[in-house]
Amino acid sequence: MVVSWEIIAQIKDVLAKNPQGLSITDIVREIHINRNTAGRYLDKLLISGQVEMRHFGMAKIYALAHRVPVSAVLSISSELIMQLSSSLRIVFVNEAFAHFLATPVQDLVGKNIEYTPVVTAFDDLFGRFLVQVKAGLDGTEWSGELAPANRETIFFCRIAPTALDNGQKGVSVILEDITGRKRVEQMLRESEERYRMLAESSSDLVYVIGRDDRVEYVNSPGATMFGKTPGEITGSARSLFFPADVAERQKRVLEHIFATGIPARNEGPIPVARGIRWFDHVLVPLMNPDGSVQSVLGVARDITERKQSEETLKNSEARYSRLLQHSFDAVVVHQDGIITLANQIAANLAGASTPSELIGKNIFDFVHPDSRDIARERIAAMYKWDSVTAVDAVEEKFLRLNGKAVDVEVVATGFLDAGKPAVQVVFRDITRRKELMEALRRSEEKYRILVEHSQSGVFIIQGRLIRYVNSAFARILGGIPEDFILHDFADYIAPEDRDWVLDRGLCRQRGGTVPDNYECRLLKCDGTTRVFVFLDTGLIQYEGGPASMGTIRDITEQKRAAAALRESGEKLRAVFDSTFQFAGMMTPEGILIDVNNTALEFGGAQRGDVVNRPFWETPWWRGNAARVQRLREAIGSAASGKFVRYEAELQGVGNTTLLVDFSIKPVFNPEGRVRLLIVEARDITKSKRTEEALRESEDRFRKIFEDGPLGMAIVGRDYRFAMVNRRFCEMLGYTAEELLTLTFADITHPDHVDQDIAEIKKLYAGEIPRYRTEKRYIRKNGSAIWGALTVSPLRDRDDGIVSTLALVEDISERKRTGK
Repeated sequence: MVVSWEIIAQIKDVLAKNPQGLSITDIVREIHINRNTAGRYLDKLLISGQVEMRHFGMAKIYALAHRVPVSAVLSISSELIMQLSSSLRIVFVNEAFAHFLATPVQDLVGKNIEYTPVVTAFDDLFGRFLVQVKAGLDGTEWSGELAPANRETIFFCRIAPTALDNGQKGVSVILEDITGRKRVEQMLRESEERYRMLAESSSDLVYVIGRDDRVEYVNSPGATMFGKTPGEITGSARSLFFPADVAERQKRVLEHIFATGIPARNEGPIPVARGIRWFDHVLVPLMNPDGSVQSVLGVARDITERKQSEETLKNSEARYSRLLQHSFDAVVVHQDGIITLANQIAANLAGASTPSELIGKNIFDFVHPDSRDIARERIAAMYKWDSVTAVDAVEEKFLRLNGKAVDVEVVATGFLDAGKPAVQVVFRDITRRKELMEALRRSEEKYRILVEHSQSGVFIIQGRLIRYVNSAFARILGGIPEDFILHDFADYIAPEDRDWVLDRGLCRQRGGTVPDNYECRLLKCDGTTRVFVFLDTGLIQYEGGPASMGTIRDITEQKRAAAALRESGEKLRAVFDSTFQFAGMMTPEGILIDVNNTALEFGGAQRGDVVNRPFWETPWWRGNAARVQRLREAIGSAASGKFVRYEAELQGVGNTTLLVDFSIKPVFNPEGRVRLLIVEARDITKSKRTEEALRESEDRFRKIFEDGPLGMAIVGRDYRFAMVNRRFCEMLGYTAEELLTLTFADITHPDHVDQDIAEIKKLYAGEIPRYRTEKRYIRKNGSAIWGALTVSPLRDRDDGIVSTLALVEDISERKRTGK
């Protein structure tokens, strides 16, 4: 339609004089135009933001908008903003966009965009840009990056359909300069790559755990420890790779770090691909810009060898009582042989106070002459064919600042640092490890055997005389090794086992054949406390004569646990047999394994009559082929891993039957295959009868409600009608659907609303059991009728009032006649 600016001005003028707002009826009356015309112009003013509309009851109230014009807001934006009309003429451009085009704003406004400097500014991208602008005029939004070839600027462009200030259709173009962000992103990628290579070249397990307790990153050495690749671990839940107790312990530590932001460090055993290994863990929070913890970086070092060496040296020589604790890798980065980066561990290893003392020095100043040739070869290998790569770990000799040589294990990786080749060297001091290995080689035969049995008590007995015990043996029997040496072994055997244990030992030493291992009871040093042990022994030559050498393992707790398990099984059987539900177990093929007494008593059967038989051939299913067929189908479905549940009728003694809630639940083994099926049946006969009685009661109520002579309605706590009957609709002239959208206040005469609400509040508060009143109702046609109202509460099963029932009798005739 052709816009009449005079009508627009008249509408805005009359709204300005009435700031409280006017309805469309008031506006039509003031400026003498028809209602349809007024509606169309108000819609345009709404779209352009010049007029605001609010609801007052059923009416729409219009008022002048008090918002800042869009063009005024866009003018101060730092983004490049332009608005075009449907004819592609520029209707608005801000100073930032004009500056980018090097053209004054007044030279751009009003011109077709195809004849402005925008064409040359976007060069080869203008055609694509213009297509998206025209699509925006057709209602399609677009966003994407634009990088004009003739400029070093990258824009993020948004094109969106827009209603212009005059209400006409247009399009807005917004350009955001993202050049700086793109450069930062590139620098960030290079930085992440550099430190990722640092993690990959470390021999430690390096990983990152997110707030969702999933693995966000793991390095290759770490993944290899679990027999997997990084891709198989990344993204998985952390708990999948550890036993439940270990995973739960780790979870508590991680939750504390996420909550407090405080790093943590601990040692502990973890099962990996090579078995149980000891690790030294360091956990550090990675922070968000707002100070919250984004994720947790973990570094775990395998200290199994150190732990084993500590245990061995503890039982051999005092000088080997301690191993190197809590050591971290040293790291340096060099370019063209000059050190550009070093950590504190590298400084410590080199004998410097701070890393800065190493920066700028030649890397070969710290390489022992014996290792310089291999170091040069490895650096050359990394740069072969004009590329950079990693080389395997080797052992070399490094020099400290004081000239002292130190043995190290070295891993080197080539990478690009700021576009130039560089080498990252990760090394650790293995001097102490070599010393320990040499000490182990010098150890005597008895200490080598002790290493193999370090987790158990070790003893040597000659005749009945104890010649040697280790610390573990002494600990099991509550003493120290010196308490047992040269004592009679009989003193530490429980009286009930003493004779046969001594006989076996002496027989073995004489060359007889006796069992090598058995269980027996020993006495602690207090002479009374018994310890169950598993004894494994053999015959050796010791100081020129035969002797028994072996190990003991404390199985006292194991014995107690076995007894507790037996007791628990007996309790479980008692519960199984005494439950009111029918319960049983069967194989995936449907063969009944066990059944409780409740089911046996109902079916009049003995356990031997039904166990090891197909379930469908038992007495509970007899006499109904369809029932048997459905059972067999349910067993097949459960055997495939599905939970099955349905209602079934079971046959009891004589002609008795029960309606039950019947279910079959599969139980899986660790490999994920169905191991057995659990059968349960719960008697629901009474509940079914109750449900039927409830349905009959509800049917009777509905019939009375629908066909009753009085108007009836159920009203919710929000005063809205939830249900109305036919008579109530006839009294008020509304349909049921119309009444369900109203509250009782909407149809109540204003003179009675306050009293009605006061009474209903008393009812809900429990102050009155019900209330009766006579009041006027407003019919749909606006007329009034008198009604005698009785309101009663409707309660839920907890006796709480959830709604009310209103009974209304039309007493208009009585009121009119005064009878």
